[in-house]
Amino acid sequence: MVVPDPARVLLVDASQLITEGMRVCLQRTQRFRVVGVAHTSSEALRCLRGLLVDLVVTDLAVPGAGALRTVRDVRAQRPSAVTVVVSDMDSPEWAKAALSQGAAGYMLKTTPLRELVSVFTEVLAGATHVLDPRLGGQVQLSSDLPPHAVLPQLSAREFDVLAEMIKGLDNQTIAHHLFISTDTVKTHVKAILRKLGAKDRAQVVAMVLSGRVPC
Repeated sequence: MVVPDPARVLLVDASQLITEGMRVCLQRTQRFRVVGVAHTSSEALRCLRGLLVDLVVTDLAVPGAGALRTVRDVRAQRPSAVTVVVSDMDSPEWAKAALSQGAAGYMLKTTPLRELVSVFTEVLAGATHVLDPRLGGQVQLSSDLPPHAVLPQLSAREFDVLAEMIKGLDNQTIAHHLFISTDTVKTHVKAILRKLGAKDRAQVVAMVLSGRVPC
């Protein structure tokens, strides 16, 4: 009988304790081989560019470019890989945002490791939208930006900037796409956060993708 090669895994979490514990657990199963560990989003991006991976297990609260950046980077750098978010953010908004941006699963950190291993096996076999049972009934998926009419508090240009933010683009890239200055983008971003009651870019993306924005 031919034994399949272990799945190549990249672990991304700010906590070395968590990544080491998960590394040991996964490699004991002999079905997984941890090929990389990252503690920031920039380290994760370097690993994605330099390593062949089948599975990325990432937290949302990773220091760096934003809560959803690693999920997007996997899709851009390693489209054949699958991503499972393992987070302590027990919010349906975050789960929906992660799945809408390309994650195959969203689990909470309080999930026993043996159950996480089962989820990793499922997504590697092709399963999508695998949700922690404590969140599954609360999440309705949609990856579309709502029409401008749903966000009447935003100006037309602010809506354009928001659409670019949903794609995970930084201020400089948004400025290039919209033919405006970076300072103007910053002004629009501040206005969007204020009008939608969000504390940062990641939160506003989660709010918009979940459909929970103030009218």
